[in-house]
Amino acid sequence: MTAYQDKLSAYLDGELPEEEAREIELALEDDPALQAELEELMAADTWAKDQFAAMASEPIPFKLATAIQDAKVAPPAPLETPKVQRTGWLVAAGLALALVAGGTGGYFVGASQDTQLASAPTWLQDIAEYHAVYAGQSRHLVEVPAEEKDHIEAWLTKTLGDAVAVPDLMAQGLEFQGARLLVAAGKPVAQLMYRDGENRIVALCQIQTATPRDGFGETTLGAFQMVSWGGGQSNFVIVGDEGRGDLSEIAKAASVQL
Repeated sequence: MTAYQDKLSAYLDGELPEEEAREIELALEDDPALQAELEELMAADTWAKDQFAAMASEPIPFKLATAIQDAKVAPPAPLETPKVQRTGWLVAAGLALALVAGGTGGYFVGASQDTQLASAPTWLQDIAEYHAVYAGQSRHLVEVPAEEKDHIEAWLTKTLGDAVAVPDLMAQGLEFQGARLLVAAGKPVAQLMYRDGENRIVALCQIQTATPRDGFGETTLGAFQMVSWGGGQSNFVIVGDEGRGDLSEIAKAASVQL
């Protein structure tokens, strides 16, 4: 274990002092294993948030509400300091799951077997979180550099199960930097990275799907703006800093080459 692994949860939650957070960021640039562990924590955090939100939206059955109201509350047991550091959302989700499993009795037994307690994180949420990490990289911005464009297209096409092409976006002021392979919503994602004249990063991501999106759609997640569309057997999204103003133009230019 490196000196930074036990601080990743605090880094992800924004709880580290600025100096320690900067040390983590520098370590991430040169440590692929540390990067992978951070990605796992990010994915787990997103899943836990969705689990918690889905359970919070479930209506409480009348019998359960009555039972809770009439229940006698026992004195709380002393809390032990957890030995393993976890993110706040994972702890909250775990407590919520325990409440649901232990307090609802036969409610879930009688519920429809088709009921979904929580949905998987959307791929766009995952992409936004990946972009927040990788867009700030310099030396490790990509896994495979732009010089290996033919290899990138063959590699990602085989991995995704649908054709992957690298659009030429020089007319939009973007220079291709290379590619990464991500995982979002449990599926492989091709991430093509571009850099503009102001050193800002724009990513084009592609995921295979049986139901491609019809038309273009815009959304904002965190500090990033996204324009998504579908074509062939894939969905695509262009990701850039919020307020760029040119992502729709970039998306349309990319779409005619894919």
